[in-house]
Amino acid sequence: MRWHAVVNNNDGMMRHLRDSEAWKQFDLKHSWFASDPRNLRLALASDGFNPFGIMSSNYSIWSVVLIPYNTPPWVCMKDTSFIMSMIIPGKYSPRNDIDVHLQPLVKELKELWTTGVDTYDSFKKEVFTLHATLKWTISDFPWLGMLSGWNTYTGFACPSGKAKNSSYTRN
Repeated sequence: MRWHAVVNNNDGMMRHLRDSEAWKQFDLKHSWFASDPRNLRLALASDGFNPFGIMSSNYSIWSVVLIPYNTPPWVCMKDTSFIMSMIIPGKYSPRNDIDVHLQPLVKELKELWTTGVDTYDSFKKEVFTLHATLKWTISDFPWLGMLSGWNTYTGFACPSGKAKNSSYTRN
Protein backbone atom coordinates (compact mmCIF):
# COMPACT_ATOMS: atom_id res chain seq x y z
CA MET A 1 0.00 0.00 0.00
CA ARG A 2 3.07 2.28 0.22
CA TRP A 3 4.34 1.47 -3.29
CA HIS A 4 3.29 4.82 -4.78
CA ALA A 5 5.46 6.71 -2.28
CA VAL A 6 8.44 4.35 -2.15
CA VAL A 7 9.14 3.62 -5.83
CA ASN A 8 10.55 6.56 -7.79
CA ASN A 9 9.75 7.28 -11.41
CA ASN A 10 11.70 10.24 -12.69
CA ASP A 11 11.58 9.56 -16.43
CA GLY A 12 8.60 11.89 -17.07
CA MET A 13 6.35 9.09 -18.33
CA MET A 14 2.94 8.50 -16.79
CA ARG A 15 2.74 4.84 -15.87
CA HIS A 16 0.43 5.15 -12.88
CA LEU A 17 -1.97 7.76 -11.56
CA ARG A 18 0.62 8.75 -8.97
CA ASP A 19 2.58 10.26 -11.90
CA SER A 20 -0.35 12.54 -12.79
CA GLU A 21 -0.72 16.24 -12.06
CA ALA A 22 -3.99 15.54 -10.24
CA TRP A 23 -2.17 13.28 -7.74
CA LYS A 24 0.63 15.82 -7.22
CA GLN A 25 -1.79 18.74 -6.76
CA PHE A 26 -3.85 16.70 -4.30
CA ASP A 27 -0.69 15.99 -2.26
CA LEU A 28 0.17 19.70 -2.18
CA LYS A 29 -3.35 20.73 -1.15
CA HIS A 30 -3.82 17.96 1.44
CA SER A 31 -0.33 17.48 2.86
CA TRP A 32 -1.76 15.94 6.05
CA PHE A 33 -3.23 13.13 3.91
CA ALA A 34 -0.10 12.67 1.80
CA SER A 35 2.13 12.54 4.89
CA ASP A 36 1.12 8.90 5.47
CA PRO A 37 1.48 6.87 2.25
CA ARG A 38 -0.78 4.15 3.68
CA ASN A 39 -3.82 6.43 3.30
CA LEU A 40 -6.05 5.09 0.54
CA ARG A 41 -6.66 6.77 -2.79
CA LEU A 42 -9.72 5.19 -4.36
CA ALA A 43 -11.60 5.14 -7.62
CA LEU A 44 -15.26 4.19 -7.86
CA ALA A 45 -16.30 2.12 -10.86
CA SER A 46 -19.71 0.84 -11.78
CA ASP A 47 -21.76 -0.58 -14.57
CA GLY A 48 -25.03 -2.40 -14.98
CA PHE A 49 -25.57 -5.75 -16.61
CA ASN A 50 -28.27 -8.28 -17.23
CA PRO A 51 -27.48 -11.36 -15.11
CA PHE A 52 -29.35 -13.73 -17.37
CA GLY A 53 -27.84 -12.59 -20.68
CA ILE A 54 -31.28 -12.05 -22.19
CA MET A 55 -31.64 -8.54 -23.53
CA SER A 56 -35.44 -8.66 -23.36
CA SER A 57 -35.31 -9.32 -19.60
CA ASN A 58 -36.29 -6.34 -17.47
CA TYR A 59 -33.98 -7.23 -14.59
CA SER A 60 -30.57 -5.65 -14.07
CA ILE A 61 -27.74 -5.64 -11.56
CA TRP A 62 -25.49 -2.66 -10.93
CA SER A 63 -22.18 -3.31 -9.23
CA VAL A 64 -20.26 -0.57 -7.42
CA VAL A 65 -16.57 -1.34 -7.04
CA LEU A 66 -13.79 0.58 -5.28
CA ILE A 67 -10.27 0.36 -6.69
CA PRO A 68 -7.31 1.22 -4.42
CA TYR A 69 -4.62 3.11 -6.36
CA ASN A 70 -1.90 2.85 -3.72
CA THR A 71 -0.59 -0.34 -5.27
CA PRO A 72 1.45 -0.80 -8.48
CA PRO A 73 -0.42 -0.76 -11.81
CA TRP A 74 0.03 -4.51 -12.26
CA VAL A 75 -1.74 -5.05 -8.91
CA CYS A 76 -4.38 -2.30 -8.62
CA MET A 77 -6.26 -3.33 -11.76
CA LYS A 78 -6.45 -7.05 -10.90
CA ASP A 79 -9.87 -8.29 -9.85
CA THR A 80 -8.34 -9.54 -6.59
CA SER A 81 -7.62 -5.92 -5.63
CA PHE A 82 -11.15 -4.66 -6.29
CA ILE A 83 -13.42 -3.94 -3.34
CA MET A 84 -17.03 -4.84 -4.09
CA SER A 85 -18.82 -2.18 -2.08
CA MET A 86 -22.37 -2.95 -3.19
CA ILE A 87 -24.62 -4.67 -5.68
CA ILE A 88 -27.85 -2.90 -6.67
CA PRO A 89 -30.39 -5.39 -8.06
CA GLY A 90 -33.71 -4.39 -9.51
CA LYS A 91 -36.18 -4.39 -12.30
CA TYR A 92 -34.72 -1.15 -13.69
CA SER A 93 -31.51 0.82 -13.36
CA PRO A 94 -31.27 2.94 -10.18
CA ARG A 95 -31.51 6.25 -12.12
CA ASN A 96 -32.56 9.08 -9.81
CA ASP A 97 -32.62 6.76 -6.78
CA ILE A 98 -28.88 6.15 -7.00
CA ASP A 99 -28.26 8.57 -4.12
CA VAL A 100 -30.35 6.36 -1.82
CA HIS A 101 -28.22 3.33 -2.71
CA LEU A 102 -24.93 5.21 -2.41
CA GLN A 103 -25.80 6.92 0.89
CA PRO A 104 -24.13 4.29 3.16
CA LEU A 105 -20.97 4.30 1.01
CA VAL A 106 -20.81 8.09 1.01
CA LYS A 107 -21.22 8.11 4.79
CA GLU A 108 -18.34 5.64 5.21
CA LEU A 109 -16.11 7.54 2.79
CA LYS A 110 -16.78 10.79 4.69
CA GLU A 111 -15.82 9.05 7.93
CA LEU A 112 -12.65 7.67 6.34
CA TRP A 113 -11.73 11.15 5.12
CA THR A 114 -12.44 13.10 8.32
CA THR A 115 -11.75 10.85 11.31
CA GLY A 116 -10.30 7.72 9.73
CA VAL A 117 -10.32 4.26 11.27
CA ASP A 118 -7.74 2.45 13.37
CA THR A 119 -5.99 -0.12 11.20
CA TYR A 120 -3.23 -2.62 11.89
CA ASP A 121 -0.15 -2.36 9.65
CA SER A 122 1.28 -5.90 9.57
CA PHE A 123 4.49 -4.71 7.87
CA LYS A 124 5.37 -2.17 10.58
CA LYS A 125 3.49 -4.13 13.27
CA GLU A 126 1.64 -1.06 14.50
CA VAL A 127 -1.82 0.45 14.61
CA PHE A 128 -2.34 3.67 12.65
CA THR A 129 -5.31 5.82 11.63
CA LEU A 130 -6.21 5.04 8.03
CA HIS A 131 -7.81 7.78 5.95
CA ALA A 132 -9.21 7.44 2.44
CA THR A 133 -10.25 9.68 -0.41
CA LEU A 134 -12.32 9.06 -3.49
CA LYS A 135 -10.23 10.56 -6.29
CA TRP A 136 -11.76 9.21 -9.50
CA THR A 137 -14.85 7.63 -10.97
CA ILE A 138 -14.80 5.19 -13.87
CA SER A 139 -18.04 4.86 -15.78
CA ASP A 140 -19.86 4.94 -19.07
CA PHE A 141 -22.14 7.87 -19.96
CA PRO A 142 -25.38 6.42 -18.53
CA TRP A 143 -23.71 5.78 -15.15
CA LEU A 144 -22.03 9.21 -15.27
CA GLY A 145 -25.47 10.73 -15.73
CA MET A 146 -26.85 8.80 -12.77
CA LEU A 147 -23.90 9.63 -10.51
CA SER A 148 -23.71 13.31 -11.35
CA GLY A 149 -27.35 14.07 -12.00
CA TRP A 150 -26.42 15.64 -15.36
CA ASN A 151 -28.24 14.99 -18.59
CA THR A 152 -25.93 12.73 -20.64
CA TYR A 153 -28.29 11.80 -23.46
CA THR A 154 -28.82 14.99 -25.47
CA GLY A 155 -26.77 17.21 -27.75
CA PHE A 156 -25.13 18.80 -24.71
CA ALA A 157 -24.02 15.51 -23.14
CA CYS A 158 -20.28 16.20 -23.18
CA PRO A 159 -19.19 16.94 -19.58
CA SER A 160 -16.52 19.38 -20.74
CA GLY A 161 -19.15 21.25 -22.73
CA LYS A 162 -21.21 22.23 -19.69
CA ALA A 163 -19.29 25.45 -19.13
CA LYS A 164 -19.56 26.44 -22.80
CA ASN A 165 -23.26 25.67 -23.20
CA SER A 166 -25.69 27.50 -21.00
CA SER A 167 -28.43 25.02 -21.92
CA TYR A 168 -26.60 22.19 -20.13
CA THR A 169 -29.28 21.09 -17.69
CA ARG A 170 -29.58 18.68 -14.80
CA ASN A 171 -31.90 15.63 -14.92
